[in-house]
Amino acid sequence: MNQLLHLNEFTKRLDSTQEIEQVAKLTEYALKKIFDATFFGFFLKENNIIKPIYTNFDAQIIFDCKKLYKISNESFIVHVDNIDSKDYLHKILKFNKLNYFIAQSFVCENGFDIILNFGVKDLFKDSLEYMESFLNVIKLKLKYLFSINNLKKSLENAKSILNSSLNLLSNLAEIRDVYTKGHMQRVAFYAKKIAINLKLENIDIIERAALLHDIGKIGIPDAILLKPSKLSEQEYNFIKKHPEFSEFILSQVKDFEDIVKIIRSHHEFLDGSGYPDGLKNGQIMLEAKIITIADIFDALTTDRPYRKAMKPDEAIEFMFDNFKGKIDEGILRNSIGVLLEAKNMICDDQDYNKQFEEMRNMVFFIDYETGFYSKYYLPKFSHRLDKKVQFLLLDLQDMRTINFTYSRIIGDQLIYKFSQFIREVFAKYNSEFFRVGGDSFIVVLKEKPSNLINDILDLDSKLKASFISINPSFWYACCDYKDTDNINICLQELTNKIFYKRRIS
Repeated sequence: MNQLLHLNEFTKRLDSTQEIEQVAKLTEYALKKIFDATFFGFFLKENNIIKPIYTNFDAQIIFDCKKLYKISNESFIVHVDNIDSKDYLHKILKFNKLNYFIAQSFVCENGFDIILNFGVKDLFKDSLEYMESFLNVIKLKLKYLFSINNLKKSLENAKSILNSSLNLLSNLAEIRDVYTKGHMQRVAFYAKKIAINLKLENIDIIERAALLHDIGKIGIPDAILLKPSKLSEQEYNFIKKHPEFSEFILSQVKDFEDIVKIIRSHHEFLDGSGYPDGLKNGQIMLEAKIITIADIFDALTTDRPYRKAMKPDEAIEFMFDNFKGKIDEGILRNSIGVLLEAKNMICDDQDYNKQFEEMRNMVFFIDYETGFYSKYYLPKFSHRLDKKVQFLLLDLQDMRTINFTYSRIIGDQLIYKFSQFIREVFAKYNSEFFRVGGDSFIVVLKEKPSNLINDILDLDSKLKASFISINPSFWYACCDYKDTDNINICLQELTNKIFYKRRIS
């Protein structure tokens, strides 16, 4: 009767145990109480390798146990006299006056087995019945724990794969635009911090929605998405389509219904002035309101083509002043400390941004006929000069007559060849090249030419040798420029010099 009570108590305590090592310790305690066992071993067998989980005997006995496992079935009862008398296990059993050594193997999942062994003095019929029940209770518990652990691992793997896929999608959208590089990851970080601070339960959903909120920008043409100047009304209306594009892309993913609803609404404002649906306060999900705040905060604290980044505290003040009635001020007020702390934890990669700014310039400011920068980049470029340079204007003569006499195709070939000869002659001065008109070019000489006249003669010689029948020529003029000068005045000065040369020629 005593054994039955102990078995019931063991079963109850085992039910609340969630770790295999805890099961082992509880099993040792029960073995002593119920079966008067005096030493104990709990082993994990994985791929035929046996490792102890919890034992109260030394390594030499473990070695002898492994020998028994190899020559016997892994569930067995062996009398001490049937163990090799030379084995340390035999000596220990004799010393402790134990007659039986018992091993029970529990087949778990995915190639894992648990082996339990212990020594007892006597085995009677009723003890064996209780022992069978005892071992069955342990078997069921171990199978349950291994199933739960495998389920946890599967869920963790699935979550890891999902997170990797989400990051991949996010990076695909952001790699197209330097100024939103890392934007979705930062917004996800801010939104998560806000959600935690508000003690919300669906933090993972908010984080994932924020991580993908701009995925629809994949559908925006480069000419609009990467445009470094102000968008036209038509272009801005196209940009406003990106929440709908995001919805379309993500609606193809099963179980993303909640995320899709949040993402569609992340540009809605409380006063109904947002897009794409013009929703008002009560119609906008709390999760979308959080992402809107995180999105605006990141936009304000990040460099953009048309302005420098604001300081975090300035950005928050700006949001209160300029988004009044549009964003949830209650959420923003409760999130001030969170946003300031989160911003300090983020490190922007400025070098990466500079590289992508050059790529942006390649898209928008390159004259594809010559490979030079276009005239629209010259004012932007001039602001970046930190020392005195020389501007050289080169202007082909009489292109109208050449086009009329020899055809526009020949005229275009002449312009292209002239541009390439300019690059050949002046590249040695660490120069930048601009096409500022149909037949006019500016070379920004970052180093003072050693002999400008010789360089001009060299350029003239190359040009005439390539077009002997036309015998083309060009005008040139130069002036000094420093970063405090007005670029337009400098260009006017060069133009006047060329005009003067034409008049007196």
